[in-house]
Amino acid sequence: MDRMKTFLLYALCIIGFFIFSNVMINLAVHGVYKTMHTDVYNPEGIQIQINENKYTSVNGYVGGKVINNTQEMITNKYIKIDIYSKRDILLGTKYVTLNNFRPNEARDFKMGYKFNNSNYCKVSITDEIEENVEDEQFISNNVAGLALITAVIMLCYF
Repeated sequence: MDRMKTFLLYALCIIGFFIFSNVMINLAVHGVYKTMHTDVYNPEGIQIQINENKYTSVNGYVGGKVINNTQEMITNKYIKIDIYSKRDILLGTKYVTLNNFRPNEARDFKMGYKFNNSNYCKVSITDEIEENVEDEQFISNNVAGLALITAVIMLCYF
């Protein structure tokens, strides 16, 4: 019986350390990101809402929602995100595809980037992609939720 109590005590210590370290890592990572200023240029009929726009000295991400307020299906359009430095130098451009976007539909998007010393960004809608630029896709809430649930189950299992 003493051996079982010792084993249980070790297991509780390991689980406690695991939880403590994950909480501290998340606090450290989220504490490093700062909120970035965003200029949004909404064309008539399409509304872009930026919910998250965070950056560090080496990377960042932009997330939000786009809504088709027109009565037409939108195809072959892109959300263009230009990332600038403090001195107004264009560091890079990223795109999110808007394809088969039905009337009154809303989609969430999240785009990550790796540009050093970013300071602000400009978000707009365009018809074309410049050459040699990566194309980001929409992240479905269902897929993101499923991935989160799978990760939690795997953590609990191992």
